[in-house]
Amino acid sequence: MKFFTEDFPDIHPGYPLEKLAPIEKILFIDIETTGLSREKTNLYLIGCAYFDKEGYHTLQWFAESKNEEKELIILFTDYIKDRFELLIHYNGNHFDIPYLKYKADKYKLEDPFDKLSNFDIYAMIKPYKVLLGLPSLRQRCIEEFLGINSEDPYTGKELINVYRAYVHSPSLDFLKPLLFHNTEDLKGMAYILPILHYTSVKYMELEYLSFETHEFPDYMGNNRCELLINCRHALNIPKGFTTKKGQIMLSVRSNGTALLRLPVIEATLKQFFSNYKDYYYLPIEDCCVHKSVASGVDKNRRENAKKENCYTKYHGLFIPVIASDESLVNLPIFKDEYNKPDLYTPFALNKAPDIIIELLNDFVKKWTFD
Repeated sequence: MKFFTEDFPDIHPGYPLEKLAPIEKILFIDIETTGLSREKTNLYLIGCAYFDKEGYHTLQWFAESKNEEKELIILFTDYIKDRFELLIHYNGNHFDIPYLKYKADKYKLEDPFDKLSNFDIYAMIKPYKVLLGLPSLRQRCIEEFLGINSEDPYTGKELINVYRAYVHSPSLDFLKPLLFHNTEDLKGMAYILPILHYTSVKYMELEYLSFETHEFPDYMGNNRCELLINCRHALNIPKGFTTKKGQIMLSVRSNGTALLRLPVIEATLKQFFSNYKDYYYLPIEDCCVHKSVASGVDKNRRENAKKENCYTKYHGLFIPVIASDESLVNLPIFKDEYNKPDLYTPFALNKAPDIIIELLNDFVKKWTFD
């Protein structure tokens, strides 16, 4: 059994951890094993870390053989007992925690985490994967998104054979990459704490600043127009992101500003009425008329309206919206067809600020979490 400690005075939390628990009561954890199966593999390293006023400190318990697995858990449990309140990890809810609990139970030891609360960074950021355009949710991917470069060339899987080689023939050449990999993961957890700022996106409100229209030729040479809405937000995020839904694009910058881009289209669209039983549909005219004013219409030229054909048509300029009819009762909503999901509202330059302010915050709420 070997025990190692290392101090990193230049590493400090980039997120207010005191919102979660007293900083001195928070422990970071990451384990290394010879595989994913709790029943068929062995635990060979438990790494943990904590913050104090001196910086970030790592501790590692390393088993030199599978026979030291039990001792590893005992020493770790003795260290954290009554010392910490909150355990922070990356995807530990699915692997590290149940793995250690299983091993403790196997050796009839007390549950190391019986009195600890859990905080899984992976689980917290998972809902924002698509919004942030993350290709995966691996810890290294989060590090790359935040501009953090790890010098570790190995994956945990690749190091399994290195550990087996160490057990067969103990050597510093084998030990160093095993410890380094775990240390890099522990440091990485500290470095990626700012990713937690993105969990506030669901509370984001956009304050309207200004708007402008932008005309440009598309790849076919056709003239296009888009509405650019400049906004302000109060998020504290380390890096901006751009996300798209349908034809609408939202760029949220780290300097407290955002840009919403909406295409302005010229089209003939339909405004549907929910009280279709009060209307007649006129097939020849392709429109509907309220029954209260339809007494002069020949019965052969009218039929009871259905929800699919109870509409009036309008030709003009439109912008897309992300919202439901109920949330936009103050604005007319148009569609191409009844069953089409895309929603539009008429656009006019002289009314643009009123329309934008009406829609703006509803955009964000429906966009991110509908």
